[in-house]
Amino acid sequence: MKRLLAAMIAGAALSVAAAPAFAEEVAYKLDSSHTETFFSIDRMGFTSILGLFAQSEGMIWLDEAAPEKSRVEATVAVGSILTANSARDEHLKAERWLNAAKNPTMTFKSTKVEKTSDTTAKVTGDMTVMGVTQPVTLDVKLNKMGVGNNQKKQAGFTITGQISRKAFGHTIGAGAIGDAVNIRIEALAVAQ
Repeated sequence: MKRLLAAMIAGAALSVAAAPAFAEEVAYKLDSSHTETFFSIDRMGFTSILGLFAQSEGMIWLDEAAPEKSRVEATVAVGSILTANSARDEHLKAERWLNAAKNPTMTFKSTKVEKTSDTTAKVTGDMTVMGVTQPVTLDVKLNKMGVGNNQKKQAGFTITGQISRKAFGHTIGAGAIGDAVNIRIEALAVAQ
């Protein structure tokens, strides 16, 4: 009887040890020195204005086994806008355009992740710009996951999408400045 009990305990221990490990959610912090939010917008049909927001922060909770359970929260500093023209930058930060004094940040908080391939997903969430919150869906591509120079697990993403200025209550310059704002975010996140 003792041998049978010992054999059962040993068998149970081996089966637990041999069972596949289930991935758990891992928290990743956006590396603000390697994350940039780019945008482009039409200007009178002649050219597109290109720019970026250089300061951002946020967290990604990544579940590799069930990506649809992953989530993200990010904040971009409006005052960090750069368009290669300092006068235009100050103009865009002013009350008439982005009003950085009243609305110092733009935010995104995911509400749904839909895996579209092994390395892509559609991430829907609530985006707040100039105090107005709207649902937005972004296309996300996982560029690479691995161990970085800091010996920590890292994940790199390219995120693209488009928002409407009008949807966020901003119609100044309509006709001269396009409604569609194209977004591209290059993000590096480091496991915590």
